[in-house]
Amino acid sequence: MQYIKLNHVRPGMRLARPIYNKNGVMLYERDTRLTPQGISSIKNFGLWGLYILEPAEPVPPLSQEDIELERFLTVSTFRLKDDLTLLLNNMKPQNIMSLSQEILRKFGTVDHRINFAVTLRSSGDYVYKHSLNTAILASMMVNKLHYPYPEQLAIVCAALLQDAGMLMVPGEILEKGQSLLSPDERRLIRGYREKGYQMLHPDRNDYKFPELALQITGQMIRLEHNVSAPMPKNIRWKNGSHVLHTAAMFDEMTSMNLDREPVSELAAIRFLRKHTDHYPAAFVTALTQCIHILPGGKCVEFSNGQKGIVIEENQKNYAQPVVILFSTNQRVDFTDSRFQKTMHISDVMKTMDARLKVDRDTFKQYATDARTRETAVRYSEKRQKLVAAGRM
Repeated sequence: MQYIKLNHVRPGMRLARPIYNKNGVMLYERDTRLTPQGISSIKNFGLWGLYILEPAEPVPPLSQEDIELERFLTVSTFRLKDDLTLLLNNMKPQNIMSLSQEILRKFGTVDHRINFAVTLRSSGDYVYKHSLNTAILASMMVNKLHYPYPEQLAIVCAALLQDAGMLMVPGEILEKGQSLLSPDERRLIRGYREKGYQMLHPDRNDYKFPELALQITGQMIRLEHNVSAPMPKNIRWKNGSHVLHTAAMFDEMTSMNLDREPVSELAAIRFLRKHTDHYPAAFVTALTQCIHILPGGKCVEFSNGQKGIVIEENQKNYAQPVVILFSTNQRVDFTDSRFQKTMHISDVMKTMDARLKVDRDTFKQYATDARTRETAVRYSEKRQKLVAAGRM
């Protein structure tokens, strides 16, 4: 499975993920072969691209839980959009609290890891999908952290509200992506985020949100997902702020962003663990206990250049699964210290296409010897004479 930008999608390609409408009705199933009409219709959804199966790739397994998650995200995106639109028009949101409660019912009591939903996003729906994914991750994390229910509800509510101000940022600035923003544009974005927070009326709490949700939302305005910038000092951070900061960064890294390709779940977790000042270890650990990082069936690359497939996930340490090497069919159990000393998993394979990338340098590696070249020239000249004589 690979991500293809929409302008590179071609008829005959097969969908790797289903597509739903706003009511949760499936419009295109997995393994659907795209037609010109289908591609034109999908473009109206405002997607950046699609997840496409490779030519010989079988349809990967998708559990009922995964299917329900896809459908829930689609329907909830429209619910959240309606509510944040009301908020920005100085009207009371209707669904925030009920949606927060539903997220906690569905995901806050899950007692096993789930396949995290990597969503495709356009500039028009990025805020809604990011907020929902952050809320879902947060609901599972607060369960692992054993927070009381009122605190859980406040944190999930804050996840849905924290980026409301981003909807006021001019599109030409948002579409630049983080890496191309000027200092003035970054200040402008912070100003819009603060304006979105003030529209919640935190001083009077006119909309009757949990007080803790407003406090966490206010703190999230001061947090940037930029590990090069020091954390703001003299702030007593709420645990909920750490939950959302960790969940939001993980979602940003693993989903299709405006300015960069997504990274694997493994690479994202390694990044979070490296920057403990911004993402404390306890919260990153809680995140790894909620989602699959290296599940069975995941193809991986190793530090020594080899490739393999995970056949058994390690429930205690995601970095030490059991794998099979493609080159030798050797079974490698990374709980064995012998293997830990000689190799490690460097990342998840982005494609299973093993074909050589053909360029001039590749041709040089496979250059023929002089005798073979001479024979090829002789046969080519003979063929040309036969063609000229009309005998072929």
